[in-house]
Amino acid sequence: MNPPPSLLQTPGFAHYSLAWSPFHNNRIALASSANFGIVGNGRLHLVSLAPGPAGLPLLKLDKFYETQDGLYDLAWSEIHENQLVTASGDGSIKLWDVMLNDLPIRAWQEHTREVYSVDWSNIKKDTFASSCWDGTVKLWTPDRPRSLSTLQAHQSCVYQALFSPHQPDTLATCSTDGTVKIFDLRSPAYVPSGPGNNFTTPMSAAVLTIPASPGEVLSIDWNKYRPLTLASAGVDKVVNIWDCRMIKPGELNQVGAARETQLFGHEYPVRQVQWSPHRADILATASYDMTCRVWNTAPAPGRAQLMHIHDSHTDLNMKDGKIELDATDIFSSSLETLFDYHPITLASAGSVYTHECKNPSSKACATDTPLKVTLVTPDTLSANWSLHASDIWMSSHYLADHLDQLCIDTISAQKSDGEKVRILELGASAGLPGILIAKAFSNVSVVVSDYPDKLLMKTLAENVSRNGVSHCCVAVPYAWGSDTSIVIGDSGVFDIVVAADTLWNPTLHAIFIQSLQSTLKKSPFARIHLVAGLHTGRYTIQSFLNAVQDAGFDIESALEKEVRGDQEKPWDVKDDNDDKDRRRWVVWMVLKWRI
Repeated sequence: MNPPPSLLQTPGFAHYSLAWSPFHNNRIALASSANFGIVGNGRLHLVSLAPGPAGLPLLKLDKFYETQDGLYDLAWSEIHENQLVTASGDGSIKLWDVMLNDLPIRAWQEHTREVYSVDWSNIKKDTFASSCWDGTVKLWTPDRPRSLSTLQAHQSCVYQALFSPHQPDTLATCSTDGTVKIFDLRSPAYVPSGPGNNFTTPMSAAVLTIPASPGEVLSIDWNKYRPLTLASAGVDKVVNIWDCRMIKPGELNQVGAARETQLFGHEYPVRQVQWSPHRADILATASYDMTCRVWNTAPAPGRAQLMHIHDSHTDLNMKDGKIELDATDIFSSSLETLFDYHPITLASAGSVYTHECKNPSSKACATDTPLKVTLVTPDTLSANWSLHASDIWMSSHYLADHLDQLCIDTISAQKSDGEKVRILELGASAGLPGILIAKAFSNVSVVVSDYPDKLLMKTLAENVSRNGVSHCCVAVPYAWGSDTSIVIGDSGVFDIVVAADTLWNPTLHAIFIQSLQSTLKKSPFARIHLVAGLHTGRYTIQSFLNAVQDAGFDIESALEKEVRGDQEKPWDVKDDNDDKDRRRWVVWMVLKWRI
């Protein structure tokens, strides 16, 4: 661990954002929240940097302001050296003058949810922007009592909105929907009517939409030297560099950008990304893995991208250098308890996950007692982090809790005496459904498979052994679209194929379908059961359903099922859900051969 030259602690208040003054190189502001921003009040801290012992810098707390709700972000004014704005969990934006005490000099209350970011334009210096969990971005000027304009930028939380440092009317946003968008503020327009778009809250038309990640994009930043170059990062632990110069002037709703490079190394979601103000190829990131990292995005031949790791933060309980409590798990469980927020992942790399459920109603159950499996969530080699195999997804949990819907007894009844039901799990990760099936049923032979990454497969094989099912379950490395003989072995193709959250990348649909064709037995009783969270995207799911029918399968059923309840409804690609509602549902698809 590298000790910092100076340390400032604010007991009881966790820091969400830090900003240097653009006028004074020794002045810093901190936006902080009690209870990690989950519930409670906030503080705006003003800090100065002064020479300390041996010439090292010394951080000194000058003053602080109390707020009634947590503060998530702040931005210094570009026109007044003593003023700054803060973003609050109660939906308010406040303007402060650091020469005054106690109270803000102005407050705005237009957002309907938590305000998560504020950004002051360094070109239009009288304008700042705010982004909110309600999906909107608002533009403001300090001397007006209301916002200048509102963008309905996304259908779900907008984590950040940033003005371009090169073009005064260009703004970028990132969201829980996995996209980065670029807006031209000179020509506001609305997208054509469609899913998620209605007359009362029409979606603002972006110049460019980048499908940046299958998970939430938490942070973006503009390169200070290269116009239309952006960095993005988020829950998938990967930093992406985007070249957006293909934007056509005057044309709206363009999709896609050129990915210049990816930066791998963080072990948990990346919370913040920021380009250097001094060099075009230097980037800094901060992550929930408690490290800050400095990268060179264009290193010389033979040189690494990673330049330095700062690991001085130890906010969680530590024991023998290891985190005892998982930061992501604490955050997700707190949101679920306080705000009815349903997580889409339940465990992250290296964590131990125990799943307990009642025995499925079956004549072939191996035990009459409640079933329990204990799994270690696998990690992968850095080159394979884009697989997102280092999580246990809610769809996997839902599938494991509803094994009765696999109708194993029905298929078993068609078998001769002693013949086992063959079951394959594709994209198994930790192997939750497959290992639970092997533990629950006495008449099955199970293969749990995933990409041939040595770390992933080692953990998956250990999970099989750990739960005492090695006699009827085997972990097999298998890449979709490759030779299936390694998974079929000598026992033949499968009666049931299951997979959870394997549809999020549409570029892989073709080889995934090819694997389904090669592994499912051509029998009127053979079935494929696929469960996907709605974070996959409705049109992505529908494009898969269209493709799988062209490949010779029929859709026996496609139902949306409530994760924590008994409701279900027919699949509808045009159904309109906000982010909170999407987390409450999964889609269960049952496929069979067209015979």
